[in-house]
Amino acid sequence: MRITALLRIPFLFLSAAAAAQVNTADDRRELGFESGTLGAPPHEWSVPTAGWAAELVESKAAEGARSARLTKVADSDAPFGNLMRSIPAAPYRGRPIRFRARLWVEGDAGGRAQMWLRADCAGKRVGAFANMHDRPILVAQAPQWTDASIELDIDDDAEFLALGVMSFGGATVFIDAMTIEASIPIPVQAPSPPMELAPRGLENVSAATRLLGYLRFFHPSDAVVRERAWGHVALSMLAAAEPAEGAADLAARLSASVAALAPTLTIWAGSPAEAPPLPAIPEGATARLHWAHVGAGTIDSVIRGNVYGSEVERTPLRQDEPASAHAACYVVKSLGGGVSCRVPVQVYASGTHSLPRTDAVDAAATTTPPFRLSALNRTTRLASVALCWGIMQHFYPYFDVVDTDWEAALSAAMRQAATDTDERAFLFTLRALIAKLRDGHGHVSKSELRVTTLPPLLLAWAGSDLVVAAKASSGAEDVQVGDVVVTLDDRSIADRCAEARALISAATEGWMRMRLLTALPGQFVGHAEVRARLRRPSGEEYATVLRCQSPRAMAELWTPEKKPADGAELAPGILYFNLDGSEQEALAKCLPALAVARGIVFDLRGYPGSAAYELVQHLFDDRATSAQWNVPLITRPDREGWTWRQSSWDLAPKAPRLRAEIAFLTDGRAISYAESIMGIVEHYAMGEIVGATTAGTNGNINPFELPGGYQVTWTGMKVLKHDGTRHHGVGIAPTVPVQPTVKGIREGRDEVLERAVAVLQGKLAEAGATKK
Repeated sequence: MRITALLRIPFLFLSAAAAAQVNTADDRRELGFESGTLGAPPHEWSVPTAGWAAELVESKAAEGARSARLTKVADSDAPFGNLMRSIPAAPYRGRPIRFRARLWVEGDAGGRAQMWLRADCAGKRVGAFANMHDRPILVAQAPQWTDASIELDIDDDAEFLALGVMSFGGATVFIDAMTIEASIPIPVQAPSPPMELAPRGLENVSAATRLLGYLRFFHPSDAVVRERAWGHVALSMLAAAEPAEGAADLAARLSASVAALAPTLTIWAGSPAEAPPLPAIPEGATARLHWAHVGAGTIDSVIRGNVYGSEVERTPLRQDEPASAHAACYVVKSLGGGVSCRVPVQVYASGTHSLPRTDAVDAAATTTPPFRLSALNRTTRLASVALCWGIMQHFYPYFDVVDTDWEAALSAAMRQAATDTDERAFLFTLRALIAKLRDGHGHVSKSELRVTTLPPLLLAWAGSDLVVAAKASSGAEDVQVGDVVVTLDDRSIADRCAEARALISAATEGWMRMRLLTALPGQFVGHAEVRARLRRPSGEEYATVLRCQSPRAMAELWTPEKKPADGAELAPGILYFNLDGSEQEALAKCLPALAVARGIVFDLRGYPGSAAYELVQHLFDDRATSAQWNVPLITRPDREGWTWRQSSWDLAPKAPRLRAEIAFLTDGRAISYAESIMGIVEHYAMGEIVGATTAGTNGNINPFELPGGYQVTWTGMKVLKHDGTRHHGVGIAPTVPVQPTVKGIREGRDEVLERAVAVLQGKLAEAGATKK
């Protein structure tokens, strides 16, 4: 994966539906930087992060003559900088807003900037929040001004809006053209009661789901290309389809629901073999249009500078082309329910317009949806399943190595969505659907369903035992570190794990076990108490009541290991450096000592910062590459005829060359970018790999939002190891496997680190004996 770090900060994704809501702003406020004293901090703005400073400058400006510059102070160890201010929220309460700016980001690879916005509500409650978590502005996109925006619906009881720009990886950020604007509130869709899908109704909505995917991604009419409110399109299609009483009725309903978007798409009751004759080439046609997808580039992804993209390509008609060229413009598919369709995947055009031209073309891009979609509405839940399923059906790159019946997954998700009673229940339905992809990046969240309370324990695995690794300062006074959890609310840990596994998307058991450590406490979100039964070291079991705590009270537990300081000497001549979250500046400070060390332990049990990319360039003498990143090139539905765009890192060696004996610590927490680093370590045998297998999931994510405000992440590209073999579900295996024990956790020992030191000591002793 590219160096697009997944920061451990809450986030909210931007939706296509939200974009449509803010198209008639009636309240706009400039937050620019044209006034004030040059060289001084912008008026009413502050930098609360030590080691960083902001000033007004004239060296760069996107608009006007000035911008604000956020930069790290020389020799600062601060991990990130933040320029922020607070404004009264009264003008924005209950309204959709758009917070915009233009950013210019300079610095080393891995540097990035993110805007953020938070609603501070009555009673110190945190309301709407977003921070561009998965769509940062990267140094790799510089040097140029880059648009950034956040769109949110502000809470009715918001008192202040806190907002600003953050810099990570030591990047210098120039900020300009900053505005905040609000629109007239759009009413929320009315709820509807849960109701089971009849067998025929399930067939009907499944047929509509398949048609929706063909239409949205492979039929390049002007109306489809310009359509933005796909949630509302899906809603209309499924609402029309469900009550159909047979194949003929279903065909008629589906035809009517897509006529404005795709007048040349044909639907009939019968098999694909019963397709009606092809229509003639339209009079006046001079070219054909077709979608060319580089991954899933049409899903309104929230990532700026994404590797994925889609465009409609034009091919001029030739006078001498064979008749078969006309037939090749169409694909014929069974939709299920006794209905088939013929989709023009190449559409005829004249001049700049597809044929035939319809009134829907302009409406698709300009019409504001009449209401905001809500997951409390049954048909909206079905539409969300349809949209999510279709994206994966046509673009997920790992169905060839993942044993999943995706058609059966559609039926199960539709049946469950129809009867879900609230937004949290539907969240679990979507998670169960994504879990079937077995994709470590696969996850569904909804910002409004925030964590309010949790059991006051941090858990860890010791074999099959779930062990208390740490506890909050209150709420679990009877519990001791090292106690084994036997039951939670009278259900065994094995039983609870089985339930949680069904909602977790994981490619390896290592990632699954890491996700279970948060999923099991997550089963008690919002609870005041949890009954628990635990086992002491003596084997005695005892019962207790855990008093759940707020996430803020739990913050002390986020890091289970007590890790040494960077550069610490673990044993004579053996130094330590923690790559988890570390940036390039921290590595630079330690490089002189690392260059003369006899042994080094690099800790990659987690997600690294820019230091990891920098480090590997100090570990080889000749040029090196990363694993192979393969983005699918797609022009036809159902993953037919894919070709691939391949890329990788090309790395040049840097001085000083680290020649110590090296051990890398890793486990199931290492995912994506971490595995890009560990893949280089594995292929070039840069040192021992101590611990457990990594997550087995790499490749740039491509997040999107579903109706009702559900954010979905997933992997949009295929990553292969250096030699072209499979990485997904395989990961990077340790050369020295180590599994923590209950005894080690109880004693506060880091057994993986201890084993790495012992391995290096053995190698150094062996090298010394050889020299003698």
